[in-house]
Amino acid sequence: MKKIMMTMAAALMAVSMNAQNMYVGGSLGFTTTSYDGKTTNSTLKFIPEFGVSFNNLMGVGMEIGYSSSTKEATEPKLTNSTFTFAPYFRLTPLHWGKVSVFADGKFALSMNNNEQAGPNDNAVDNKTNTFGIYVQPGFAYNLNDKFTLVSKFGNLLGYRSSKPDADGAKATNTFSFMDLSNNVQFGFYYNF
Repeated sequence: MKKIMMTMAAALMAVSMNAQNMYVGGSLGFTTTSYDGKTTNSTLKFIPEFGVSFNNLMGVGMEIGYSSSTKEATEPKLTNSTFTFAPYFRLTPLHWGKVSVFADGKFALSMNNNEQAGPNDNAVDNKTNTFGIYVQPGFAYNLNDKFTLVSKFGNLLGYRSSKPDADGAKATNTFSFMDLSNNVQFGFYYNF
């Protein structure tokens, strides 16, 4: 896994030498839900992003995401954390003034840890590794030469395979088509 990540990072650095435009940014989100004054569920998502554009049509980039959710009012307490590494190829075929429409061909690797805190603070960890390939659409709005607002949603086409990190575990495979309501993100880029 480390070799794959290092190879992709080196390839991205080599490609960026010929870039017309580079950007850094990402998205951040927090949600909390409470019932009767007690917090029952909270979620934090942090997804930094770096990319390079070769021209107005093509570019490459990488997201490194972290998300954590906690369910506190139930017994046992449930905590779920996920680390994601997702390089992508971006195609931006449509431009209308300051607005552009793009699609990211994304290859994602995720490591998930689902922890249950049992009686006497005994914790049980369930780890899952996920591999996915997606085509994710999005919109960008250039506020000025330096700042861009970005929105991404779901996927046009996707495949995901998740397998628990345990002996004899079987993989769960998911295919999706036009699943645009899932995984909506809003963020910004700083262009340099």
